[in-house]
Amino acid sequence: MPGYSLSDSKDTHQRRGELMPYTITPLLVGVRNVDQGIMTYQQGYGKRIWLPMWAFLLREKGGEGRTVIVDTGLEDFVNPPEFIEDTGLEALFMDEALEQQGLTANDVDAVINTHLHDDHCGNNPMFENTPIYVQRAELEACLHPHPLDYRYEPSFVEDLDVRPVEGDTEIFPGITLMATPGHTPGSQAVKVETEDGPVVITGMCCSGENFPENGPAICPGVHCDAFSAYDEIQKLKALRDQGATLLPLHELSLAGKTIG
Repeated sequence: MPGYSLSDSKDTHQRRGELMPYTITPLLVGVRNVDQGIMTYQQGYGKRIWLPMWAFLLREKGGEGRTVIVDTGLEDFVNPPEFIEDTGLEALFMDEALEQQGLTANDVDAVINTHLHDDHCGNNPMFENTPIYVQRAELEACLHPHPLDYRYEPSFVEDLDVRPVEGDTEIFPGITLMATPGHTPGSQAVKVETEDGPVVITGMCCSGENFPENGPAICPGVHCDAFSAYDEIQKLKALRDQGATLLPLHELSLAGKTIG
């Protein structure tokens, strides 16, 4: 297929050495109004919630000064007036969100997709000259989707510099990809070293309600394999219990925060 390779995932940009901390800034690049049940399996059905779409801007403090984007949000959307009234927030198109940070797409050194559903990779084509890291299993699911999964579109990866990885992989010092299959065949979390300690951007669609203080984490309401999704989200909660900070992919309270 043109534009990407399913060959060896080892990237010539990868290097080992001293870990450099990053800052993480969530960028609001889309919003939908959905049922709570799509976040929390067998819980909350019938309750409508605002679902933010985040792109996470990672900036390296020192080292090579890398700028990395985790997920690229929706390509097109409408800001519901009710969302603005309820939250005081307004989602931006990706180019506007980058401009607000003093950046353009050309300033981004790498893109990471946690998975290839439309709300996490819709703006991938903006980064046509940028390496895009995704799990091999997820790339293949996007190219050959199951008939029941309508949210994959090959145009999200066609003619782009996609770098497939397999399993847990450190792609740069301070940034490690962690396979978390279950929500999708190849969803992945992103562990980022910051001055505030390790931060994990969850690789499956969830919010803060998926991680109660007591008891097990709650499986995402949308999944291709509920057993795997349940097991993987327990691992994420265990990382939080060990001191890592979790950034759920659809947590509304991330607005306005910078971590690290």
